[in-house]
Amino acid sequence: MWLGGLAVPSLVRCGRLADGWLGASCSPAQAAAAKTTIDEAAAAACRRVDPEHFGVSIGYAHLPPDDRQLAAIAARNRTADLRVLLPVGYSAVRNLLEEFIAVGMSKFVLRPPPGRPNDPAAWHDELAGLADAVADLQT
Repeated sequence: MWLGGLAVPSLVRCGRLADGWLGASCSPAQAAAAKTTIDEAAAAACRRVDPEHFGVSIGYAHLPPDDRQLAAIAARNRTADLRVLLPVGYSAVRNLLEEFIAVGMSKFVLRPPPGRPNDPAAWHDELAGLADAVADLQT
């Protein structure tokens, strides 16, 4: 069972009970702090969360967000840099993944831009572009 959340009580609960953590709408610094809190809570409960069971769900875009999208992103996390919360372009996704990997995250859910056409060719191109950008980071 994996849990999420950034509030300290949810992180402590994750350390006490969960097999992993999947954060969302957080920066690498916030994910690193979450991992520390989870690891400390797990140790206090005489257990350990596998280091390979820390991940982040990341939405990305191909174009800079408009004001409405920025407001929606800001509502999810008022303390992180909005550019970190929504990388624009495959190279920005890659850079962000590298930052998350550096702080101990190892699992990622990459969410493509909303409104993608329901067209298999478009999805093939999307997945191919994403794979070209980040697949070599897989361990």
